[in-house]
Amino acid sequence: MTELWRLNITTIAKNPKVQNFFIRTLVTAFLVPITFLVIWAGGWWLTVLITICAILGGWELASLVATDKGKLIKFICSIWSGALVVVMHLYLEDFGFMFTVFPVLVSIPFVLMICTFWKVLVTKQDALRKLFQITSSLSKNSFVALVVGGLLSFALLLNDLQAGRDWIYSIIVVVAATDVASYIFGSLFGKHKLVPKISPSKTWEGGIAGLTFAIFASVIVYYLLDLPTNLGLSIVFGVVIYFSALIGDLLESSLKRLVGVKDSGSLIPGHGGILDRMDSILISLFVGYFFVLWTID
Repeated sequence: MTELWRLNITTIAKNPKVQNFFIRTLVTAFLVPITFLVIWAGGWWLTVLITICAILGGWELASLVATDKGKLIKFICSIWSGALVVVMHLYLEDFGFMFTVFPVLVSIPFVLMICTFWKVLVTKQDALRKLFQITSSLSKNSFVALVVGGLLSFALLLNDLQAGRDWIYSIIVVVAATDVASYIFGSLFGKHKLVPKISPSKTWEGGIAGLTFAIFASVIVYYLLDLPTNLGLSIVFGVVIYFSALIGDLLESSLKRLVGVKDSGSLIPGHGGILDRMDSILISLFVGYFFVLWTID
């Protein structure tokens, strides 16, 4: 009996899904406390964290949609994405100083563009055609990469509101509760597909569980952090963040499905790319900011 039990444990431990789950758990246990500590510290600490996420996320998003696989354009897009976060911090901290630094930040991608165009002209290999290709690719990739920096910047705007730090915590907890509940209940009880053409793994059962736990988490955080709102609005907040997270998740899933990849990257062991972890957060920060601004602050 003991040997059979050991055999079952060994078999389970060798299961790739189980191994991936343990890796995800260990990485999460490492990253979550650091993230919460940086949010608590606020100021430039928070800005640096968000800027790093914006740069890495901008690179991944540009990689997904790139028609030109060159690293230079993806680098320009990631710099744009991170610069937007820094500019937002300077705007909130000192409006005058922003005008001093802003031209430098904006000039970086243009300098890189000029260097790229110069390289094309010097090589004289279909210069005009390559010039148009680079310009088209750059404009498209810059637009979608700026989405990352733009949406992440709402964390700084949210932090500037009354009890802003606690609202950021609330969004992260609600999104995490949604993801975990949807995954567990969907895996155990899911039978009816929610959006099979975009995300085959999502089910109605998992979605209902995710919504329920989103509301539950929102109410718990409301009481624990003594948020400046009421029980009714905290329930509505949970519902709003749930649907925001779902939309963000589906948007990234549809993009990955369109380009034929499973993950946006491989930066975080057991999780994939940083966009795979931020997809639900991005839209939630944007929507959460205006919810707090219009109903509470």
